[in-house]
Amino acid sequence: MSGPITTGYVLTGATIAIVAEALRQARALQRDYRDVLAQLEARERGLAEARERHRAARLERLAAVRDDVARQAARANELRELAGSLGADVASVATPPAPPAATATDAEWSAQAATLRAIVAALEAALGRVAGDGAARVKAALAAGSATRAPTLDDVLRRFVAERQAQPGLDADATATLTATVERVLARLALPAGATLPPQLASLARAIVLAPSRERADALATELRRAVQLAREDREARVRDAAAARDYLAVLDAGTPAPLVESLERVVAGVAPLDAALRRAADDVLHTQAAERERLEQEAAAEVLAASLRDLGYEVGDIAATLFVDGGTVHFHRPGWDNYHVRMRVAPQERTAHFNVVRARGDEENAERRRQDALAEDRWCAEFPKLMATLAARGIALDVRRRLGAGEVPVQVVDPSSVPAVAAAADDETRTAPQRARPLG
Repeated sequence: MSGPITTGYVLTGATIAIVAEALRQARALQRDYRDVLAQLEARERGLAEARERHRAARLERLAAVRDDVARQAARANELRELAGSLGADVASVATPPAPPAATATDAEWSAQAATLRAIVAALEAALGRVAGDGAARVKAALAAGSATRAPTLDDVLRRFVAERQAQPGLDADATATLTATVERVLARLALPAGATLPPQLASLARAIVLAPSRERADALATELRRAVQLAREDREARVRDAAAARDYLAVLDAGTPAPLVESLERVVAGVAPLDAALRRAADDVLHTQAAERERLEQEAAAEVLAASLRDLGYEVGDIAATLFVDGGTVHFHRPGWDNYHVRMRVAPQERTAHFNVVRARGDEENAERRRQDALAEDRWCAEFPKLMATLAARGIALDVRRRLGAGEVPVQVVDPSSVPAVAAAADDETRTAPQRARPLG
């Protein structure tokens, strides 16, 4: 037995929006609602998977071209330093251009990679013309590397050792000690597999291996330790930024402005930081989208509520699209309920819905009427769980917070003018046929 019921409610956005669309299409096309819903859900999943695949492909291309530029730039820097120490003639070889801006297009990054590859080829040709045993050892160490992959730390150190051995007047016995120092310091960088050693660190490491004295090597090692620490902090910050940018991209909808999406993708690719301005821009768009999404969900909820009541056999008047936005009252009943209706009052600020049986004024107040009131509340008590289950399946989850027993408070008697006229029944082919009400008594 039950009198007035107060529930909280939660609107499940993605579900309720699809349900509302499925209900509309099922009515318009005279199809089974469940079939339409399954088709729409499959379509949404397919679109989401396609968007994710396209994004993953874009990010892969973005990272690949940037990695290529970093690799070619490091190779050009290394070859130019070797050319200088071996006396190679590189006067005619162009100096590597400055890196493109983080906002540069893929075409600009690809052009940069092509320019750097041409410089690398010219430097390799110049080194190939240098004669001598020392130069041969350096070139042999260089040949172990490749311009198509990032050299490992062992590759880098081998080249530096070969270069030191080619330098006259340097203490050969100190080579192992200096190399160990560089290896120990660079190990703190924990460079990911396939990553290119930053040119600044490579230059410092080379300077240590080629240092003319232990004192000079120690001073450079201190500088290298600091540079490694800064590089680690920068990489960790970029990893955090990339994770945050991925989170933004995961929740921003398909209508997000392309420049914002591209900026976030550059952060995910690790070529740009997630600075305060970009965070504000993403937050602003998220806020706008969330507000619009909530409005559409609330309008969809009103549509789903009306359709669900009719599908369960109730007669209900038009429900305002703003019911779950501004609040309001809905009356519904079944044929044969006479003057009895269920009144549903929605309070969006509290996220609550209050249900109670009301009776239009006009009946004589006597013991029989009170018995009929109790029967009406019992009937509503029996039907309420079905309504809860139907709404939950369609994206409106109710949870009972307060429930009074039948007869605990009198059935509310209302002015007939406060109960809107019941709308005409919908086409029987597009909804479940109304249940016949049990006769009172």
